[in-house]
Amino acid sequence: MRLEDPAGESPEQEVPLPAVVEQPSEVLPARRPHLVAVVTRAIREEDAAAPGATIRERFWHPHHHRWMEEDFASLDALRRRHTEEEQWQLIQEQQLDEPLCFELIFKAHRIDFTRPSREQILRDIGMTPDDVSHLLKDVEGEPEDE
Repeated sequence: MRLEDPAGESPEQEVPLPAVVEQPSEVLPARRPHLVAVVTRAIREEDAAAPGATIRERFWHPHHHRWMEEDFASLDALRRRHTEEEQWQLIQEQQLDEPLCFELIFKAHRIDFTRPSREQILRDIGMTPDDVSHLLKDVEGEPEDE
């Protein structure tokens, strides 16, 4: 019912008009799901691996259109990286026929692959992962006496 009565009669009680629902000014794109198959293998002698690494992962990166490989100290470190840091969801894990060979299926989102990597962000500000490690050691160290 409107505040004005078309017949010219004024209603005994005014009924307020419904409020307009506010729309968000920016609509975020839908997060399309994407399955990522990560395959691991043991580090070989001929691999130029980081010290302490025992396992190498490999998966197809849909944004860069190339295979991505990274080394980890353990399978647990690999899982933590993707589930806690990347916010991927582990759906399936199975051991393959060789030691340290696993296939892990993660549910991610396409938008996750368009963000810059941690290494790229560091390079953009003129740092490397080693610089960050040194800074963290300085922070965790004991305070200097002045």
